Amino acid sequence: MKGLTLTVIFDGFSLNYAESIGNFSELKKFTVKGNSYSYLSRQALRYEIYKKLVDIYNIDADKDIPLSKEKEVIQFKSDANIKDYVEADLFGYMKTEKKKGKSKSKDKENSEELEEGKQQNENKTKKRPAPVRISPAVSLLPMAFDVEFGTNLSFAERVGTDPNIFQQENHKSLYTYTITIDLDKVGVDKNDDIELDNSEKAERVNMVLDALMFLDRDIRGRRENLSPLFVIGGLYPIKNPFFLGRIEVGYNRNQDRYSINTEAIESVLKLKIKDNLLKDYTSCGIIEGFWANEDYIKQNLNGKTISDFFEELKSKVNQHYNDVKRET
Repeated sequence: MKGLTLTVIFDGFSLNYAESIGNFSELKKFTVKGNSYSYLSRQALRYEIYKKLVDIYNIDADKDIPLSKEKEVIQFKSDANIKDYVEADLFGYMKTEKKKGKSKSKDKENSEELEEGKQQNENKTKKRPAPVRISPAVSLLPMAFDVEFGTNLSFAERVGTDPNIFQQENHKSLYTYTITIDLDKVGVDKNDDIELDNSEKAERVNMVLDALMFLDRDIRGRRENLSPLFVIGGLYPIKNPFFLGRIEVGYNRNQDRYSINTEAIESVLKLKIKDNLLKDYTSCGIIEGFWANEDYIKQNLNGKTISDFFEELKSKVNQHYNDVKRET
């Protein structure tokens, strides 16, 4: 297996604000086919995953901060490496170091005269793409442009003055994002000639899975639950975000519940990889009691509880790296 991919649905409320205009706070959004959809940016989602990794596993907490603004751009320090820093391993890095070298310059008027041993400083930039790739979390329901009007009345009354007024855009919706992990890139860095033990690679991938299962976000005095209501994916012999852009939901008024449009998902599952159906590699997890078509999902999409889904996936990750170890 080469790639792991998951597509998640979660419930959220006003997750990511853009730049404020005066006292009005506008949500990050985009427009498709005349409808506007709010989203949680890739950078914000990456930050929340990193925070949860620190919260659960205390990653990199006993080490110096690996970042520097010495080069005018905030980036990883030149001596930070993937062995010491889980963050650099999972999410990639860019770092710049000074390299000393010798150069010979030719006098334009006398080609035989050379200046040897002249020292020059070169800035060498090292880049390592992120093995863990994350899409923005996009709302599945269009915005209705609800606006909240508020004041800090309680503060104003305590100091005997007029309150400050604010307005903010709000959107309550289901959101979806996709995460992919290049299993052969985790724990490997050719820039620094480092490769971790396969058991360490498996542990780091499984830490990400645990973070996704319990993900949340603090924003404007709220703590939003970003943990999955539905998740689908698995380990695959090729790298592809198979279910990105294939998730749609509807609303069942009779049951007062949302349902997942399974037609597009089932169409994806019929694709073949080297004569094997994508369905053979795929399972899904659901929060029971939330979806109107829960029974159909369990029967036709290999549905199980969220906990069982992630435990099964972590076992597959361990098995993958054990198999790689035996092959080498």
